[in-house]
Amino acid sequence: MKPGRKTTGTYIYCITEGEPINAEEGLHPFRPVYSLAYEDLLAVVSRVPLAEFGGKALPAHLEDASWLEREVRAHERVIEKVMEGRTVLPMKFCTIFRSEKRVQALLENRQEEFRRGLARLRDKEEWEVKMYFQPVSPAAGTSAGKAGAGLSGKEYLLKKKAEDLAGWEMMNEANRQAQRSFEKLVGLVEEIQLKPVAAHNSPAAAKLILDAVCLLSRPGFKVFCEELEGLGNELAAKGFRFQLTGPWPPYHFASQEQENVGLS
Repeated sequence: MKPGRKTTGTYIYCITEGEPINAEEGLHPFRPVYSLAYEDLLAVVSRVPLAEFGGKALPAHLEDASWLEREVRAHERVIEKVMEGRTVLPMKFCTIFRSEKRVQALLENRQEEFRRGLARLRDKEEWEVKMYFQPVSPAAGTSAGKAGAGLSGKEYLLKKKAEDLAGWEMMNEANRQAQRSFEKLVGLVEEIQLKPVAAHNSPAAAKLILDAVCLLSRPGFKVFCEELEGLGNELAAKGFRFQLTGPWPPYHFASQEQENVGLS
């Protein structure tokens, strides 16, 4: 190591505001988390060793599944802890600056952007709603196989074609219900984003047909849950169910420009 070369960088978890954050457990028990301030803004940070997080070492670590899982979990844990009492703008995993002065310069240079982002998310939370469809088919199972046992080849093909058409009609109905559910959710949330779902090549198994990330106001959360439960009860007999998870760090609604992964 050359004399005078820095051995640590400053890792940013999120941007927030309020009272300073004193040393807390960060990525590891011996790596405290604290805040750097510019006026009312805070960057929640840790010092990290560049031998592990620096430009040459980091790409190799990002290919190491066990290291990546451990550090991503720690990154999310810190943000979630800060979220318990504050509004946050989460930063991308492994956003690292060479010095604390550069972090404070980031806060100063982008102060208005950060303040707008925090105001937009204040008293709101990110939740994810997934909708699944499991076809309800009383004719499914071994009885259907036995029913086709004495058919001729032509009869079997016609029967199979009719079953396929019925299956695709079920999936069309599932897609219609997903669209209807999405339209209902739109009226209950502050903002909503759809995540892509895989195409369905078979109607036989349970399928994810809707994946929506919702920005919910805390005062409106109870009403949202009641409406979602009612919609689930209405559609349960047709093979639909909903899953609600969160609150999550609001990555989907934190509109600030993200820094590049790695050392800046």
